[in-house]
Amino acid sequence: MITSADETKSKDSKHLLKEVLDELISRNPDILSALVVSDDGLNVASGIPHDDDDSIALVASDLIDMAEEFSSRLEQGKLNRILLEGENRTTVVVNAGAHTALAVLIPADTKLGLVTLSMRQAADLIAAIFD
Repeated sequence: MITSADETKSKDSKHLLKEVLDELISRNPDILSALVVSDDGLNVASGIPHDDDDSIALVASDLIDMAEEFSSRLEQGKLNRILLEGENRTTVVVNAGAHTALAVLIPADTKLGLVTLSMRQAADLIAAIFD
């Protein structure tokens, strides 16, 4: 039972976020995990739920903070993307609004072009949900 307009908006937002993540994953079947992360480390939404999504969200938030500090010290301007390449997997993080980011985990051998293009489109939709 819905008790307030805020609760309605919250349910609508969660549904919209799930649709955005589902579309992202359907366009990029190599995606192993996709999370919308708040700037305070909360897991806002997960496209492919895993047991450790909450801890991944917290670490992703810390990674963003460190990358922004690093970028600032080097006077690189606004941070657009974080790319963390490992031997087996690659993590890509992009801004998705003023207080959220989109984090995606893919196999290391996945082509980044289409994934990052799809992520940018999804991030724009995510940002619009929170405006």
